[in-house]
Amino acid sequence: MIRSFALSTLAVLAISAPAQAGSMTVSLVGKSPAQIEADVTKAAKSVCFRETRSETLALDAYGRCVKATTKAALDQLATAQAEASTTLAAR
Repeated sequence: MIRSFALSTLAVLAISAPAQAGSMTVSLVGKSPAQIEADVTKAAKSVCFRETRSETLALDAYGRCVKATTKAALDQLATAQAEASTTLAAR
């Protein structure tokens, strides 16, 4: 099963011209879905803080970044879990 995945803000920060992607790895081992969501949100806050602190409207950019990054990461996780389940079912 999936043990960890990298949280990336490349697509999320497309709103701020030449954005540099930040990333962080979140461990999924032995965690409940609520715990995973909390850890992903915490990681998104950390990455987004670093990526948006030089923005003109940093607070607004930070809020949008955290929301979009958390959603994108959880969607990415759901897709990866679905693919892993499909692969396991095919065996």
